[in-house]
Amino acid sequence: MQTAALSVAVPTLRHGREIVLLAEHESQDSGFGFVDAEHLLVAAVVLCAGIPRLASVLDAHGVTPARVRESIRVFVGAGSVPYPSEPDRIVCTPAGARVLARAAQIAGPAERVRPHHVVLAVLDGIDDPLMGAANDVLERLGVEPRRFRRAIRRAARRP
Repeated sequence: MQTAALSVAVPTLRHGREIVLLAEHESQDSGFGFVDAEHLLVAAVVLCAGIPRLASVLDAHGVTPARVRESIRVFVGAGSVPYPSEPDRIVCTPAGARVLARAAQIAGPAERVRPHHVVLAVLDGIDDPLMGAANDVLERLGVEPRRFRRAIRRAARRP
């Protein structure tokens, strides 16, 4: 089955570059060939794990970078798809583009896209079948989406 891909300019991501570049790295490591919602999720979890107030929420819900990566391998698997390369652009699936667009909406026009915005964007799409396996990854981890969303939002508001 051929995966539809979109090319998204990295500079338009309003300083969320570190998330996108880490997701791209995760995608390359898995041999998937495109940035998908799952790769954005693992990148956001890795970055959130480095922020103490968010790390405690991740731990409380059993969401760790290692567990997310392991679950992603179950759904995405390893492939040997050559990763398309374009300068200052990432190639992502429609689900990946949806997560990025929703994260930008959550952040608002005046704020940069941060890792918790990406996690919230994935959680907002939990009932959307077009979001791909990111929902399945969280379900496999035993995450209760509404509780996790509330906890992430509360932690993100704390100074």
